[in-house]
Amino acid sequence: MIPSGRLWAFLCLLAIPAVVAGFIGALWPVLLTVDALLLALGALDFVLAREAKLKVSRELPGKLSVGVANRVLLHLVNRGARTVSLAVKDDLPVELEADAEPILLTLAGSSRATVTYRATPTKRGKFEFGDVNLRVRGPLGLVWHQRVFKAAESVAVYPDLRGASRLLLSDAALDLVNLGLRKLRRDGRGTEFARLRDYAQGDSIREVDWKASARRSKPVTRVMESERSQSILICVDAGRSMAARVDGLTKLDHAVNAALFLAFVAVRNGDRVGLVVFADGVKAYLAPGSGRAQYRKIVDTLYSAKPHLTYVDYLALFKELNVRLMRRSLLCVFTDFLDEDQAETMVFPLRRLARRHVPLCLSVKDTALTALLRTPPPGPEEAFQHAVASELLSDREQMKAKIGQGGVQMIDVHPEELSLAAVNRYLEIKARGTL
Repeated sequence: MIPSGRLWAFLCLLAIPAVVAGFIGALWPVLLTVDALLLALGALDFVLAREAKLKVSRELPGKLSVGVANRVLLHLVNRGARTVSLAVKDDLPVELEADAEPILLTLAGSSRATVTYRATPTKRGKFEFGDVNLRVRGPLGLVWHQRVFKAAESVAVYPDLRGASRLLLSDAALDLVNLGLRKLRRDGRGTEFARLRDYAQGDSIREVDWKASARRSKPVTRVMESERSQSILICVDAGRSMAARVDGLTKLDHAVNAALFLAFVAVRNGDRVGLVVFADGVKAYLAPGSGRAQYRKIVDTLYSAKPHLTYVDYLALFKELNVRLMRRSLLCVFTDFLDEDQAETMVFPLRRLARRHVPLCLSVKDTALTALLRTPPPGPEEAFQHAVASELLSDREQMKAKIGQGGVQMIDVHPEELSLAAVNRYLEIKARGTL
């Protein structure tokens, strides 16, 4: 039994006559009678609330996405004839964020209702939902009867695959401007012949096939396509700097989301895609492969990737790649440049790899540092923070310029731009025939 606000209000009001009864003894019998009546009404209210016949169940998505407000449904059934007022609160794992306030509703007799709330996971992995807690208010509004409905279950939180899902629903030949992605059409500048078609206004003279034009007695354009079955290796840094949070997610989560989007597009584009997760050594390695089965392996590997609070050994990574990768590949390295000493160790190995491969470094900007510098410091402590932030960003820019030499390409964007920036650069490299 849990007293309601109404019952506490009545008890507070009875405190006034109790003070008066201290001076007028004749009021005590009346006051005790009112107290007994109020307690009897509270007990009756509790009995009526306990008799409500209710059923509660939870409905979860098959897979939850990290950093996404996933919808959770609570189904309630009132099998009794009386209308009841309810307060519902779900027992969420600490790794999920949601509104902490109970959901209030009124459920008519012999009816059912569904309440919806959104839970945002802050981590990937497997987590446990608890039971559903329900409070039923008595018809007099004096007390609540609290119940617990068994609903414990496990839920898997995966990387954010919404971008890949939206792309899957699109035709490869369509212009995906609304997605922010360049066309995934295979026609265009490339190295392999695709087909012949009639000349159209805007076609380059260099694309005209003069022999075919002579045979057909009209201008004919040669259509080229990007070479397929090329090798793409996605390298994801899982070191200590990737544990830092940016816009609600760790840098590793942003990298994982972008890596999966890139892998999806590359697999769909007919390329062979591999994966490396590294920190102080190689934690996981998938040799480049093609097809949906390979993409499934990449998803399963990145699902369990966690940041390791260790120093990143780029030299060990690139030594292993130098041995394993015999075929020219696009190396997409998702990492961080905030630690200058750590980032310094990747300069020489990347330049060595650029002789055989196409290295592409991708990182997430530190939006908190940028936002800090936008506001003038109100005091000496804030001025010191500004100076440190300014120095960190300056060192970061110098390191990016140093790394982006000797054939190494760079991408450093805001978190929400990382996925599309990675895919668009990949498509650009394919179109130019760099691989």
